Amino acid sequence: MRRLLKLLGWLTVGICACLVALLIVYGLSDRPGKIAIEQHVLNVVDGVREDGMTPDKVVGTLDQFADRTEAVKGEVVPAPVPDQGATAPYGEPSDQRGLKRLVNQGYSVGYDESLPSPRWSSYRVFPYPDVRLERPSTFKTDTRTSARVTTSEFVRSGYDRGHLAPNYAISVCYGEEAQKETFLLSNIVPQLHALNAGIWKDLEQRIVRRYVERYGTVWVQVGPVFTKPPAKQVGRIPVPEAFWMVISEYAEDQRGLRAIAYLVPHEENWRDHELTRYVVSIRQVETLTGLDFFPKLPKTTQDRLESTPAPRAW
Repeated sequence: MRRLLKLLGWLTVGICACLVALLIVYGLSDRPGKIAIEQHVLNVVDGVREDGMTPDKVVGTLDQFADRTEAVKGEVVPAPVPDQGATAPYGEPSDQRGLKRLVNQGYSVGYDESLPSPRWSSYRVFPYPDVRLERPSTFKTDTRTSARVTTSEFVRSGYDRGHLAPNYAISVCYGEEAQKETFLLSNIVPQLHALNAGIWKDLEQRIVRRYVERYGTVWVQVGPVFTKPPAKQVGRIPVPEAFWMVISEYAEDQRGLRAIAYLVPHEENWRDHELTRYVVSIRQVETLTGLDFFPKLPKTTQDRLESTPAPRAW
């Protein structure tokens, strides 16, 4: 027993010495060096946070720790206070060809009649009461579009009718009628079931649950990436080769905006806790889609915000 206690004592001393050495190295490092060290520490933290057995209070504490690190904070770009009621903080994504903008109670859509398909959906989420509404059972044709896609066009296609603006987030923030509008087919694209019910759902839930709790108001712009011409189609409807999300929040204390972009290949992908592998620059999403994000911001501000990927998934 004495030997065991002695061994544990030396082990504790060794761990403490390593932590002290790590803190010294961290303190002496430049910003890239600090971020590199934080990445390793956060890998360990994520393992605890994502194991499915960690209590919610502990997860919340770990999230607060992560938010204070440079690897998660990233750069906050000075910007004017956004319109708190808008579905996009500094203008919807713009496209030179022009898209039909469809405004709903909880979200907006940029619809391309020529495809026919939505090119983007934008929505805003914020702290909400913990209520759960019953999921509607039917999708509906959007009669505001000339394409008038019908739900039968997806039947036996091998693809889910995948939401862009999600049913759950809109329902808890905006209520039942707004939730029903997410089932308009102008908000729907073909999506493989494993992705729809897997990592894509995980990202949607991460935003409306964890991001809202941590940051308050969060803006989300989401959409498909198509090849030209589309590599696959469901009848006349193109099948995306990937999906993107651009997420932003306004840091009141720093009077600036920060943003992160995710790009997820359209593959059967149930789960992946390493979300940083999907983090890209907003500029890369613009190149792939032909969209211009945050069009109301000055070009210099856009360049600073969009050119560099976030160092790590939030």
